[in-house]
Amino acid sequence: MNTVDSQTPHLSLGFRLTPEIHTEIHSLFSRIEQNPTQTGLSADAADVLSKLLSLAIDQFYFDIMDQVQAHPAARRSADKGISTVIKGAKLVIRKMVNSLEPHELDIFANYLESLILEEEGEHYMAFPLDNGVSDQTEQVILRIRNDSNTNTYNHLIVDTLCGMTDQAVVHFYNKPTRLFKVRPFIRKSADLGIKTVNKGIHFVIKQLMKKTRQKELIAFSHILERQLVTTPSA
Repeated sequence: MNTVDSQTPHLSLGFRLTPEIHTEIHSLFSRIEQNPTQTGLSADAADVLSKLLSLAIDQFYFDIMDQVQAHPAARRSADKGISTVIKGAKLVIRKMVNSLEPHELDIFANYLESLILEEEGEHYMAFPLDNGVSDQTEQVILRIRNDSNTNTYNHLIVDTLCGMTDQAVVHFYNKPTRLFKVRPFIRKSADLGIKTVNKGIHFVIKQLMKKTRQKELIAFSHILERQLVTTPSA
């Protein structure tokens, strides 16, 4: 990430946590902090992460699809793709989290807690966008609202969203899993799984955004804007 002044507002991308899941997360963190050797914590952590994944998919995919009309064939293809993504991601979660030692579970919980941000009373699970994707996101939103000739910039929307996806993989997978030692066969399997998941998300993005009209894109831009959290840069 480029170096910026610590007081400069910075964009993070996140999904809103319901009060219920926010409470459940902090209960899990508290239990791990008190006794990371407690039986069943790894399974509970995997369950919470699966719920977070479902919440993210609801907000980043289904909420958008409720507002943005897609061609029926594209929608069917995207629905099939996102279903595959969910199954693959949950498999990775189970493999990785269930393999953690108690001290590693504590490290992972601390990292996950660092991704919880608050803005205007809402809690988000969010990660910082690097300056390039942050600027591109703001430019794309502005372009959507002022340029009806979507054919000239649909590819920019695809590039931006794929860039966000790549950064999500870095912050939700690469960084936390590098904090502890993972058995080689689990690492290899999980790396392959997350690579497949990322490719699947890219496919869904391209299917949905390559020919979307301005009316639908404007609705999409408002949803995307609500998922951007302004924070001081670290």
